[in-house]
Amino acid sequence: MRYHTILGSLAIVVSGCAMQPSVSTSKEEKPAQPAAVAEQTVAAPASAQPAPQPVAAATPSEAPAAAPVAREPQEYEIQPGQCWVHAQVRPRPVQSTQEVVVKDSVNKITVTPAELEKGFKQVVTREGTKTYRIEPPTYRVVSEQVKIRPEVKRYIVVPAVYQDVKETVTLEEAKTVLDQCRAAGTRYSTGTGAMSFCARQVPAKQEVVKVKKLVSPETVRVETDPAQYKSVTRWIVDKPAQAVEVTLDPEYTKVASTEVVRPVEANQIILPEEKRQLQVTRFEGTARIVSRQTICDPDINDDLVTRLQQSLVKRGFNPGRVDGKLGKRTLDALTEFQTANGLAVGALTLESLTALEVQ
Repeated sequence: MRYHTILGSLAIVVSGCAMQPSVSTSKEEKPAQPAAVAEQTVAAPASAQPAPQPVAAATPSEAPAAAPVAREPQEYEIQPGQCWVHAQVRPRPVQSTQEVVVKDSVNKITVTPAELEKGFKQVVTREGTKTYRIEPPTYRVVSEQVKIRPEVKRYIVVPAVYQDVKETVTLEEAKTVLDQCRAAGTRYSTGTGAMSFCARQVPAKQEVVKVKKLVSPETVRVETDPAQYKSVTRWIVDKPAQAVEVTLDPEYTKVASTEVVRPVEANQIILPEEKRQLQVTRFEGTARIVSRQTICDPDINDDLVTRLQQSLVKRGFNPGRVDGKLGKRTLDALTEFQTANGLAVGALTLESLTALEVQ
């Protein structure tokens, strides 16, 4: 049948639908069930038999007093008309967001230069004095330096220096998956239901993020323009006039000069750091092999598959078109749901129907 072919490609049927009632000779530890499906209360299809009750294995009659008592694996009693599958429980993926700083915060400095105003300064070039008609005064010449421009400071901004650094961020951790393989002589044990799996390590997924690290912040260098002077010659009275006193008025001259109207200003602002959000996947639990009761092929009908597809869509898993056909997209969506909830994957098990609330 088509459904049997699809399910057979994903899991291994431990016992066929026509198996006679007997106690299984293989002992396998039953793993703990998830909280959501701890007890399977969903009703199986009309032809399905009730789930078998686990039979506790006999404990050793004598054990050393110092050694701890090991927990014995549980056995399943298979009933006629039941179908079972040997499948794996995968580690449950957990998504989280990691924040990475791709650029550090830095101080930004802006400089407003000084405002200067040009003008003229009046300088006395000859002092006033008194003279006489009889004997004129005598003078001596003096050379003097006059400041025509004061000292001016200038601020020069030295830009910040960054260094490109590559950082490796783990997007998905390494995990271990189980693949079907041939080992332990299972190829020759036809009809026993034994199956072997080989563990394979899937490497972690990483991404290299380019980050700009601040090497040196932005600074200010101060440069000073020296004051400017001009040499002026002055006449100084060496000997005043005698006799008739005559007053001589002083003489002036205008010299070009520069004055500071507003001094230089430096303002500082802080540029915030730049961040990037990365999606990181980690896995909870480890991969393990379990036995689960499944729906037999004759019990899989369009109504059951339709309710299964509707339940998957309600929980955010896309099975494709809701048409009652158990195709690849529906099985892929079921596998995603089983992986996310820590259930055995690859088959339409009773515990999956219970978790999906499919009656």
